[in-house]
Amino acid sequence: MIKVFNCGHDSHHKKPCDILHPTGLNNHLFLLIKQHAWVYIDGKKRPVEPNSLLLFPPNTPIHYGCDTAGYNDDWIHFDFFDDDRKLLDLFSFPYGVILHPRDFRRLSDYAKIISDEFHSNGLYCAYLIDQLMHIFLYALDDELKKTAESSAALTITQKYYREFAQIRTQIYNAPSTSWSVNRLADTLCLSSSHFQHLYKRFFNCSCQHDIICARIALAKFYLTTTNMPVCQLSIFCGYESDLHFMRQFKKYVGVTPSEYRIRTRGSALQNLPDNS
Repeated sequence: MIKVFNCGHDSHHKKPCDILHPTGLNNHLFLLIKQHAWVYIDGKKRPVEPNSLLLFPPNTPIHYGCDTAGYNDDWIHFDFFDDDRKLLDLFSFPYGVILHPRDFRRLSDYAKIISDEFHSNGLYCAYLIDQLMHIFLYALDDELKKTAESSAALTITQKYYREFAQIRTQIYNAPSTSWSVNRLADTLCLSSSHFQHLYKRFFNCSCQHDIICARIALAKFYLTTTNMPVCQLSIFCGYESDLHFMRQFKKYVGVTPSEYRIRTRGSALQNLPDNS
């Protein structure tokens, strides 16, 4: 189990601050720093850029702060119990190192949910926080493994990744929409070529490929679970032509939609009603 002892989200300081725990704490501390700050690491004062994260182990001196008003961070005091102690070895998070997660706001969103739940005093508060901390740690490990980039590349990544991730989610949530790369690029004030370059860099495929995959995935679901005619399904999935749908489906899946329906459902499901 992972237990949170205290936490906060968007903790603003109206004045410059200097926070010192000379002998450390008896638990772990996550800091998600959102403003220019500083931290002492190995006895040396080091600058910390916004959207940085640090993890401090128990019983280790902690010294950080900000020389101007407006310091802002999320913070989580927590520790591991029982079998969850091995998670730190599994993830190998570096202690006392300034980390730059690619999607910092994603982690900050989780920190907010954890803080809200912590202060709710709900019936299942401890259980929910334990699960949320697992999600937070897995998300952090995912972010750090994706952030093996140069400083210049990292700046671009932090600036655009969240917006691109939201666009990708929209595509998969509504694959039948008439998505246009040019219009999507316009929403981010990017050229079409730059948009496509960043999209492929973030997700290892083109935006158009994702649109097709989202439509094919939707078609597979309805082919398996309904008796919707293929011509109707093609429109439902965003195709203007059922011939185009069938050709594209076979190209990506290897069989026609009708063949896929037969193979995945079998004769026992042939009596489903003709609706979605």
